[in-house]
Amino acid sequence: MKKVTIVGTNISPKQWSNLILELNLIRKQWKPYADLELQGPGVRKIINYGTNASSISFVTKMGLKDR
Repeated sequence: MKKVTIVGTNISPKQWSNLILELNLIRKQWKPYADLELQGPGVRKIINYGTNASSISFVTKMGLKDR
């Protein structure tokens, strides 16, 4: 097992959500080659809400919309 830790400092909630969604896309593309797992507080929630039709509603409700 190999493990990588990513620590985000000075990152906005929107940037963090986008990073998690991009890592999830990488995880899906690598599925034939390796089992990758994303862990962290709120990761599953970000992935669930960010990859469905109601993602726009989620962004608005969480206050992640550009100001």
